[in-house]
Amino acid sequence: MTIIAKDNGEGYVAGDDLNVVRNVTNVTPADPLIKAWLTIKTSASILDASATVQKIITTASVPGVGQIGQNGGVGTGDGTASMTFTLTAADTALMGTTIAHFYDVQVKTSTGVINTPDRGTVARLVRGYTDAIT
Repeated sequence: MTIIAKDNGEGYVAGDDLNVVRNVTNVTPADPLIKAWLTIKTSASILDASATVQKIITTASVPGVGQIGQNGGVGTGDGTASMTFTLTAADTALMGTTIAHFYDVQVKTSTGVINTPDRGTVARLVRGYTDAIT
């Protein structure tokens, strides 16, 4: 799967703010999600500490980071979790326009189960035409 791509397949502009929304199905309602990670790297083999961007979210909303909106639990998704990872302008600027990136999303449930429901490539970001805004 490819993330951060527009409907026409083009990448967004490096330096833009973006929300990456992911849904996870088949969540056991009695074991909802409590934490999730979006990790974006230039190589799948590098350590997370060297990732270009890593966002760690919980059910608490944190500006510039994101939130698990529905955790998949009973009455809050009933088996489907919804997560929003916020990429700031600084995050997408770090990704640049010339380097390919890979991503994965890992989730953790209330009983400590960790799995990776989503991974793939990031559509290459493009350079914008406007360099400064006020």
